[in-house]
Parts: sequence; structure tokens; C-alpha cells
Amino acid sequence: MGLFNFNFNFGRKEKRISEIPFEQFEKIKFKARIAVVDDEEVPLIEKLQKDGYNITKYSDIDEIDGFIRKKYNVLVLDIQGVGKNIAGKKEGWGILSYLKNEYPHLVIIVFTGADWSITKVKEIADLADFVIGKDLEYLDFKAKLDAAIKKAFSPKFHFEIERNLIAKEITNAETFNKIKEIVELYGQDKNKTMKKLNKLTDNTKVIESINTYLSIVSNILSLLN
Repeated sequence: MGLFNFNFNFGRKEKRISEIPFEQFEKIKFKARIAVVDDEEVPLIEKLQKDGYNITKYSDIDEIDGFIRKKYNVLVLDIQGVGKNIAGKKEGWGILSYLKNEYPHLVIIVFTGADWSITKVKEIADLADFVIGKDLEYLDFKAKLDAAIKKAFSPKFHFEIERNLIAKEITNAETFNKIKEIVELYGQDKNKTMKKLNKLTDNTKVIESINTYLSIVSNILSLLN
């Protein structure tokens, strides 16, 4: 079993964290904030925008902190021809590596038409959530984008990112399980969760990790309103 039970619990007083069901996802996926970074025109983008996707196109990222502050859910990232001013010869691979190490909650699709050998960049390429070619037909591209949005809206995905950090900080199994129970039981009520967590541990990294996770969940749930 997974760390949390992500089943819906309608009728309970506790506000348990749940995955978004398909029907609701289809209604809210157009609220996802998507950035496409490519130095060339991407004909598929205009069609996706007409279909309702919230996409902002950039020819490059010249100022990484400003880009991060925009808080996109999904990034479609070209590899060649972008990032030279901030990543040098690594170009898009440098951007991918930096973002996935520093901001792992951002879902990234590597989108490239370059003829490169995966064996040469496998360690960096594996950081991406998806790798697709520019020769994809519209429906195939749309399916990959939907999968990326679904991942960005998945509480389970976001918790797994924080889980390893918590496990490193909390080696006592009983305390770890109590943290799990608190977040599972009260997760949709951030204030209540944090109050109970503060009574259990004063580990700053754990508290920050859970706070980050609950903030992301809160943003996801706000889309359902």
C-alpha cells in the first residue's frame, strides 16, 4: 500500500487528501498554468490555446528566478537553442537539471527535435517527467500534456517528493507513522494539520516539507471551487 490512502472520504468529518477523479480533472485541467520554452515557433501551441489550454510561450528563459516566481504547473522545455545565457553550453539540459533539483514539484516535459544520444545525457534526461519529440501529432502531444497536468495535480506525486526528506529526518518508525496519520487525516485543513504536527516534532525541515506539500494541495483543491 502507498504511504497515504488517497480514496475519497465523502461523509466523513475529517478532510482527507484525495486524488482528483477523472470527471473533475477534465473540467479543471484548463486551469493549469503551462509554460512552453522554445526558440522556434510551435504550431501545436496555438491549437492547444484555442482548445482552452492556459499556455504562455517563451522564446527563452533569461532570468530564472523571475520565471520560477510565475509558479507554472507544467513546463514544456526545448533543449537546443534555449538557456545559453544562464546555462551556457548545457542549454536546456542545464535548465532541466537546475529546476528539477531546486524545484522538483514543477512537472517538466522535455520537447526536442534534436538528434541526440540518450546515453550521453541519460542522467539528466531521467530528471524529466516526460521526454517527447517535436514530430508528435497533435492528439499525441495533447495526451502527453494531459498526463503532465494530471501529474502536476496529483497530491500523491507531490507527497512522494517530500517523503524521502522526511524519512531522512525522522528515523523513528512510530513518529514517522504518526506524521503520516496526521497528514492523512487532517490534510485538507492546513492549519489543523500544522498545529498537530508542531506538537509532535520540532524538526524544522520536516515542518517545512509538510508545509510545502499542504500548500500545493491547497492550491490544487482551490481549482475545484
